[in-house]
Amino acid sequence: MGSRFLALSRWVLIVALLVGLSGETCNAKDDGTNCTFSCGNIHNISYPFRLKHDPEHCGNARYTLSCENNITLLDLPPSGKYHVQAINYLYRTIRLVDPGLKKNNCSSMPQNFPPPLRLPYSAYDMSVYPLSTPVFYIKCSNPVNSSLYVDTAPCLNINASSLVQQKTYSYVKVGDMKVGDLNEGCSAEWVALALFDYNTSSYESIHSALMYGFDAFWLDDEEICKHKWRKYHTCYPHTIPGT
Repeated sequence: MGSRFLALSRWVLIVALLVGLSGETCNAKDDGTNCTFSCGNIHNISYPFRLKHDPEHCGNARYTLSCENNITLLDLPPSGKYHVQAINYLYRTIRLVDPGLKKNNCSSMPQNFPPPLRLPYSAYDMSVYPLSTPVFYIKCSNPVNSSLYVDTAPCLNINASSLVQQKTYSYVKVGDMKVGDLNEGCSAEWVALALFDYNTSSYESIHSALMYGFDAFWLDDEEICKHKWRKYHTCYPHTIPGT
């Protein structure tokens, strides 16, 4: 009887130990930081990011990406989806490329109008330093000789579709558009974003910069919930309205 009781006690102890270890494992998963996934050329998709259809405990729903045809995508409505080129967890930046741009095809153009980046993403690092530079696509009724403008030919040629239509000329301007930057007879038709670490003397080099992509800075929950309190990735006001 004593040996049987001792054996039963040992069994109960083993079961309790296994249950305890299982509970610790579940708790480790529940914080969402121990999940890593890959899609295409992005091999380090981890907290706070997650992919659609990943286990619910992984990542933060605010930072959900998708994997389509082995391409990692970030949807930034109302602009559209962007190809994710890289994620820098140290500087909290995600590099994006417009899906309309094609490698080794300088006649391809961005199809999405730059998104009005909203929480949890920002176009500025610490709300001061702009991460990317705008590229304005300009159409002119007459040729323009300006150091501000870069001719898009032979990549982009805008030809008149009929004899009665006037031929137009295509240029891009890198950097902010200021009053007076638009020449007479010119109009800004589109704008894109890019990172520039090299010359912008030719449209081919500008297109290469566009293909490299632009950066968006992501805010962590503490910054998103500034002046509020947070629980389970949700922000709440310190006071309840009407009380």
